[in-house]
Amino acid sequence: MIGRFASVAAFIRSERPDVPVHLLRPRQVRAAARSFVEGFPGDVLYAVKCNAHPLVLETLHGQGIRHFDVASPMEIRRVAETLPGATAFYHHPAKSPAQIELARDYGIRHFAVDCIAELDKVAGLVPDAIPMVRLAIPPGNGAVYDLSTKFGAPPDRFRAVLEHAHALGLSAGITFHVGSQCLDPQAFRSAIRLATSLLDETGLPVRLMDIGGGFPAYYRLTEAPPLAAYFAAIAEAGREWAAPRGIRLMCEPGRALAAEGGSLLTRIVLTKAEAIHINDGIFGGLTEVYWGKEALSLPYRVVDEDGRPRRGRARPVAVYGPTCDGNDRLPYPLAVPEDAGDGDYIEFNLIGAYGREMAARYNGMVSDAMATIDSDFDDE
Repeated sequence: MIGRFASVAAFIRSERPDVPVHLLRPRQVRAAARSFVEGFPGDVLYAVKCNAHPLVLETLHGQGIRHFDVASPMEIRRVAETLPGATAFYHHPAKSPAQIELARDYGIRHFAVDCIAELDKVAGLVPDAIPMVRLAIPPGNGAVYDLSTKFGAPPDRFRAVLEHAHALGLSAGITFHVGSQCLDPQAFRSAIRLATSLLDETGLPVRLMDIGGGFPAYYRLTEAPPLAAYFAAIAEAGREWAAPRGIRLMCEPGRALAAEGGSLLTRIVLTKAEAIHINDGIFGGLTEVYWGKEALSLPYRVVDEDGRPRRGRARPVAVYGPTCDGNDRLPYPLAVPEDAGDGDYIEFNLIGAYGREMAARYNGMVSDAMATIDSDFDDE
């Protein structure tokens, strides 16, 4: 961590960074955490995969988030070392025996499963496990990423896994994911209704239902209702279908908790008539932009070497990253002021989720540099 600064301009004037720097805004993380703790009708887990930095975990914990969704040994250790006493849920549905044993030794008892083979593996290594049976949610619910193509049991298998857990004497829960960056609050309502209807067909008791993440961050082109609309739809569905069956709801947001809490400061290294080259790209902190394209169109601003905004007439340019790969290019052009040039900075907002975690080391061009910023992106 480089240090704490009042603003990005103050950071630039002090450090003149020549490598990409991830800027963390704890105040925004705190605000997002409060919105979930106060608004969601149940328990809130944080999906550690989207930003596992200890300061992010500590900030969320300080606002009342006590449960964490982990998906790897690194994330298990990170939560345990950073927040002793926090409760972790191992919600990766395909785990090796060694990974399950590690989780068991760290005190984890909740494990996602989506087939009988995985359930038997977990039950054989953790006799007091609480399997969270993952249901596949049908596509077409407004999500940018469909997350039921790889994991999740179709209805027949979902019922069979629940029944097998009961036969093993285990108290199972239910989990699902409506898809990342879901733009329709009613998707959660439909999924809760589907899960409870399938549960009724088994006649088995369930006490926990984790409705996953998918709550949106608001990118430049995002058209989605406010989070309050999601909480209202979920609360209504909970009252109608979950509460009468004695089921407590949980959720595991990642993007919605962390995205606004971070930005990426890049530098222009070469200016051409039709393009600019910057010192980070789709193999680094901008990886997810490559996959999400316009749906994840990032807010950005251009400042000079002293942190002052460039205000010239905008011109569209292609933006290339620093690697030797010709694919290292943003999937959409940026409107960059005509007076911007080599040595200026472009700050991309909403990188707090997945920016650091997805960065590769291609060509050795990766930067772990971080600084904390007190001001909000919009305030500058």
